[in-house]
Amino acid sequence: MRRSLWLVPLVLMLGCNQHKEELSKALADAQALAAEKDSLITEVLETSKFVNGVNEELAKARTALVTTAASTDAGTPAERDRAARTAALERVQALVARLNETEQRLEQSTQRARSLGNRNTTLLRQIEEYKASVDSLQATALRTETELRSVIDSQSVQIAGLNQQLDTARVVNAQLSTEKVALQDTVSNLTAYKNTVYYIAGTEEELLEKGVVTKEGKKFLFFGGKQLHPARSLDPTVFTAMDKTTGTMIDLPADRQYKLVSRQDLSFADSASIKDGKLAGTLHIAQPEQFWAGSKYLILVEN
Repeated sequence: MRRSLWLVPLVLMLGCNQHKEELSKALADAQALAAEKDSLITEVLETSKFVNGVNEELAKARTALVTTAASTDAGTPAERDRAARTAALERVQALVARLNETEQRLEQSTQRARSLGNRNTTLLRQIEEYKASVDSLQATALRTETELRSVIDSQSVQIAGLNQQLDTARVVNAQLSTEKVALQDTVSNLTAYKNTVYYIAGTEEELLEKGVVTKEGKKFLFFGGKQLHPARSLDPTVFTAMDKTTGTMIDLPADRQYKLVSRQDLSFADSASIKDGKLAGTLHIAQPEQFWAGSKYLILVEN
């Protein structure tokens, strides 16, 4: 009997200890479940913020599909536009990667929520809704990525064609510039050739010796005679050259008189220097075009 009385307190004490351990374990499990629930709620809130950010980024990317980038960077408008869309494509690709990670985290969150001892149906439903949103965003992001790639590839072909046209235009422009310079030189040379005239004055012997004049005609007994005429082939180097548009005066010795051998018309010269068809002093050419029309070589022989 005494032994039985001694065993009762021992059994009660063991039962209390066991109950205390179970209570502690239950409390620890409840705390773990609460912490897990808080963690899941935090992840869901972060997912909500991320989903809103994805919508904004996709809206920017879609805007890049239909608008030209306003940029002050160097390059053609097409190149700046392609650069903007390439940047948008890179952002979309980064979003797709983050969406994939978020989908995996949501799947893990679902498994964790389902493993809770007391399932939170509201939390599970919210996670499922965000999973659906992520799936929809993934589809939109992938579609936007495809569209951006298509536009960028098209622009790459277009830019390559434009660069080829630009290179061709540069070559043509260089050729035209060369031809323009050559044409200008030709025009300048032709103008100089057209405006250059020549004159010479000397005695009959000097002109004959230089091959500027020749005697032509026949003499029979005392009748007839040979006259001075310009040679058929004249050497410009024995003449003095001048520009008829700027040179309108020819200085002759004042103490000598000259008569015209070549075919110029003295009526287009100043009559003050002409007397009885002979020239003395300075010859003033009043109308150069008409004066030099007969010949560009003026030959004066001393009388």
